[in-house]
Amino acid sequence: MTRGVFALVMIALAALVLLGMWLGWRSRARRHSGFAEHGDALIGAVVAGFERVSYVSTTPIGAPLERLSIPGLRFKGFADLTIRTDGATIEVTGEPAVHLPVARLIGAGSASRRVGKAVERDGLSLLQWRAADGSEIESSFRFPSPAEQLRFEDALTQILPAATPDHQTHFTSHTTQEDA
Repeated sequence: MTRGVFALVMIALAALVLLGMWLGWRSRARRHSGFAEHGDALIGAVVAGFERVSYVSTTPIGAPLERLSIPGLRFKGFADLTIRTDGATIEVTGEPAVHLPVARLIGAGSASRRVGKAVERDGLSLLQWRAADGSEIESSFRFPSPAEQLRFEDALTQILPAATPDHQTHFTSHTTQEDA
């Protein structure tokens, strides 16, 4: 086999791998498209606002290494996070805003690992919520300081009692898979 033929075979193989990755991501995005409705913007009073927070990923609760491809939450990046009396809004740079009404919020937590990020113990903050299909999922954020993490949890504590009483509000220190 000549060098030219070998190079063409390697290029074709690389193209097939990239095509498979692209098709897989597109399929995942299609499967997860129903998890979040972008809906109307929340209009309640602002409890707390966080600018340029590092958004890490959104995963099912208890499965921190399984990234969900939800519209508006697909890619890691900086986000503006606003906690209002009627819910939370996540605006990742370059993505459409995701508005989560307070009735869909479940709780908060902290973690040290998520798909795409590993930090010190409890260095990531989690916003736990219920998707449109009923699945319980969590979005993870890295705040610039522990004081901001506490401010985030305090803001959620202020609005979560207003959530519907048919589901339990919980604050966790970490998920089950992380301690395994």
